[in-house]
Amino acid sequence: MALKVLRPSLLVCLITALCFHVSNVVAQQHNFSQILGLSYKFYEAQMSGDVPTWSRASQAAGGWRNKSHLLDGTGPNGIGVDLSGGWYDAGDHLKLHLPLGVSASLLSYGVLTWEAAYRAAGQWDIAVRNLDWVASYYLKCHYQASDTPSANAFVAQVGDVDTDHNTWWGRPEQQAQGGSQGSPGWRPVHVITAAGGRGADIVGEAVATLAGVSLLLKRPGAYSNPTRAATLLSRAKQLFEFAKTIKNTWGPTSGSNAYPSSSYNDDLAWAAAWLCRADVDGGAMSLTASAACNAAPSLWDATKYANLDLSWDNVAAAAALLLRDTGAGGATYVASYDDFVNRLLTRWTGSGACSTGATPCMTPGGLAWYSDWGSARYAANVALVALAAARSDGGGGAALTSAARASRICWAKNQVSYMLGTNPQSQSFVVGYKPTTSHKAPEKPHHRSSSCNPSYAITCDWTALDAAGPNPSVLAGALVGGPGRDDSYVDNRRDYMKNEVALDFNAGFTAALAGLTDLEQGLQRSGPFPPPSPSPSLSPPPSPPPRPSSPPSQSPPPPPLASCSPTDYACQQCSQSTYTAPDACRSCVGAMRSIGQDPYRCFSCSNGVTDPTIQGICFTECVPPTALKGADWSCSQYCSAPALVANDPTRARDCISCVKGVSNPWDCYNCMAVTASLSDSAAARATCFKCVTTTTLGGWSCGDCASRATPAERDSCIKSRGGRRLLAGENF
Repeated sequence: MALKVLRPSLLVCLITALCFHVSNVVAQQHNFSQILGLSYKFYEAQMSGDVPTWSRASQAAGGWRNKSHLLDGTGPNGIGVDLSGGWYDAGDHLKLHLPLGVSASLLSYGVLTWEAAYRAAGQWDIAVRNLDWVASYYLKCHYQASDTPSANAFVAQVGDVDTDHNTWWGRPEQQAQGGSQGSPGWRPVHVITAAGGRGADIVGEAVATLAGVSLLLKRPGAYSNPTRAATLLSRAKQLFEFAKTIKNTWGPTSGSNAYPSSSYNDDLAWAAAWLCRADVDGGAMSLTASAACNAAPSLWDATKYANLDLSWDNVAAAAALLLRDTGAGGATYVASYDDFVNRLLTRWTGSGACSTGATPCMTPGGLAWYSDWGSARYAANVALVALAAARSDGGGGAALTSAARASRICWAKNQVSYMLGTNPQSQSFVVGYKPTTSHKAPEKPHHRSSSCNPSYAITCDWTALDAAGPNPSVLAGALVGGPGRDDSYVDNRRDYMKNEVALDFNAGFTAALAGLTDLEQGLQRSGPFPPPSPSPSLSPPPSPPPRPSSPPSQSPPPPPLASCSPTDYACQQCSQSTYTAPDACRSCVGAMRSIGQDPYRCFSCSNGVTDPTIQGICFTECVPPTALKGADWSCSQYCSAPALVANDPTRARDCISCVKGVSNPWDCYNCMAVTASLSDSAAARATCFKCVTTTTLGGWSCGDCASRATPAERDSCIKSRGGRRLLAGENF
């Protein structure tokens, strides 16, 4: 009976809490944020070129990797262009740009979709620097850049599949750089040109990657670089026009094709979705003002009947999620995006037993299984779709019931948990991760460099392939291929189908981990269960108050917070001249100490802010209340920033209220940015804040609607997109 009056958000919270905690009865609970950090260690081990010291796999950091293949592009088999850098594809030393682009763009999607979770887990800067490493490489690969589409040229692949796989097992650092065809050092460079007329799939993925990373670099953080972000976006737009002229999928003129793509339409739709997202993020006054947002619907039409899965060969589902978030094409197309995602999830979550011979199917142990080769990646990718489509601010849209959202979350959590060891074999499929001492983890992944001794003085060759014992270097965070349809798995270095690693294996997996980390953090903040709802036998919930015709008045500020001890070193720092509201600073330090949070996070309130009133609001009304949510970084970056609040206390407090009410503080920033130039910016901003905190539309759609010229147009836009109140289900 009580469930009938639970607010939708509380129902999701309740079922999700049960999903997260019931497994404690049968298995060890997993720390998703910890494993999220491990995943980027894998990508750092895949680095080619001048491996940076910040790579945790580098010798400088105690690992085994060092400079490798520095002559790519400029060596005997090159094109006179420096192509060092990037990531090796798998257990080999090839640089293959279709799976590279799919992987990097899916990673970017996860970082942006669950930005707050990344920041709270301390993984934001780590993710950004890794993805910027790929973007830097892609700039090199775009070796002929032009605003004339046909004048562009892009590198499709470095290395030869058959040569790499059959002639060399050893360290990339010691592999020859140059040689005749068929010798271990032969690394030909394959290119895409207008004259060649093939390669829209690979170029489309480069567009998605460059646009995605540009959005990361625009946001606050150690690697924030708006100038570089603009360069990446400019190159992405050039490549998008190039891709539309060449069309067709790419394949080498000789040798094997490790990733023969079946279509380029999905890649172009994904590319357009990213450029549309970038335009919206950049403050486009409307979706129709964006060329990419206008182009996206027709590109979606060309791929909307794609297979119902997500892989390096088919990113239609990812395109549907991102296009749904932007609202490109209006209500009719949003319904089409939703339909694709819903059909895909119905297919996968409702699959039968593998004993029937059908695919996808459910193994006896509970993995959604699709293929012998890299079975775990397919389930991980669909887990990403399920989590993204379960968000209240995107994915499935307002029509999705709370029970359906919770069901998707639980299904995704169960799939990822299987990969982490919650299965009948107690077998983790992530190198270096065992939830308990009784679990097993892969120790012999099919991976050349980690199979070699860290000492370069010790020869590493084909004998390492069959060497006894674990790989000498631990490829931490790598997701191996996965089990058979009967849950069978043997940790065998020769088994490249079940025990190799690859960039795309970890991509959707990492994004799904981010989604689960976000939920995990939410449950940690609120406790495993929501507070009890009012008794249904008393009276129905009160009707919400009518929408005010003007922005609501501010609530009175909270009472002063307890000050800190004068012997506290952090407290003493508040006396520095940088802090123009020293008493408020001390209150912040004391409050953070009292809730077990790092008090030094208070000091961000002085970043670019000198006004004592705004600093005081940041110290006392923003940082402590948002710290447990992991959103206190937005206090200085958004709610105190002079460019956004202009030393206006009311605007600062409005921003803080917004941050407290959303899962991603960027939504609040976007509201302020897109309404700043309007003549009635305060009213428009209030409309946007209300939209992001009380409806299911999400930051991009709310911002687009709030940027309209008149209040009537704003309300009409929100209603036309299905804006419904979260608390009571009524229209906006």
